[in-house]
Amino acid sequence: MDIMRIGNPGVKRALAAVAMAIAALIALAACGTEPEQPTLAEAVPTLAPTPSVAPTPTAPTAAPMPPTPVVPSPDRDALIALYNATDGANWERGDNWLSDRPIAEWRGILTDDKGRVSELWLDSNGLSGEIPPEIASLDYLKYLILSGNELEGSIPPEVGSLSNLEALDLADNRLSGEIPPEIGNLSNLEGVNLGGNRLSGEIPPEIGALSRLGILALHDNQISGEIPSEVGDLAELSDLGLADNQLSGGIPSEIGNLANLVDLGLSGNLLSGEIPPELGSLPYLNELRLSGNRLTGCVPESLRDALGDDTIELG
Repeated sequence: MDIMRIGNPGVKRALAAVAMAIAALIALAACGTEPEQPTLAEAVPTLAPTPSVAPTPTAPTAAPMPPTPVVPSPDRDALIALYNATDGANWERGDNWLSDRPIAEWRGILTDDKGRVSELWLDSNGLSGEIPPEIASLDYLKYLILSGNELEGSIPPEVGSLSNLEALDLADNRLSGEIPPEIGNLSNLEGVNLGGNRLSGEIPPEIGALSRLGILALHDNQISGEIPSEVGDLAELSDLGLADNQLSGGIPSEIGNLANLVDLGLSGNLLSGEIPPELGSLPYLNELRLSGNRLTGCVPESLRDALGDDTIELG
């Protein structure tokens, strides 16, 4: 072996030392002398370790993102109950409903800064079935808008628990039964539209407790009985729509107390008696519809002076 051709100097020196040790042994053997055997450590010097290339570090594999946790909400169960009770699978639009997304991302829902449902807009969305009593759990709700659907059954009395409600619009459905008197508990209510349903029974006198009410629309139903005099307590009322029902009796003179009244629709009922002259004292009244009733007597002079014959619809 040609030692000099080996490239590593440490290896060259080691091999040279081994060769010299062997040659010395041979020489001693030739002289008949028993050589002292060198230890391997003495014969072969320690070889310097061959430098090695450090392995390239492997980038750590990113851990999979955990699923978005469902944030507990006291309103979620009520919304799920509404979805199931009104055939949510066949709604026209139900984006994100029943998903793990925050309820503020469910279609038709707005939440307040506490994450509570403040507005529910599902009008004209193909809802059918009945409004579930669990709706009462949405106790931060201000707007409940479910008009233009195919909802049936009665208005649940639990609606009266929605103490923050400002607008209730259930118009143009197939709701039946009586208007729950619990609606009188909604002291913050500013607008009620229950028109275009199949509601029956009488107008509950408790409705007179709604001191902030500006709009009361009960037209196109089957409501009977007399107009309660408590309607005259609705000091903020600007629009009173009771047309096309089965209301009987006289027009209560207390309506003359509604100083903010602009539109009064009483046509298409069974009202009788004379038109109360107190209506002529309403400063903002500009539309009065009384046709299709059984009213007698003449239009009070005060009313003619206030509105003119062309704006009074008697029929």
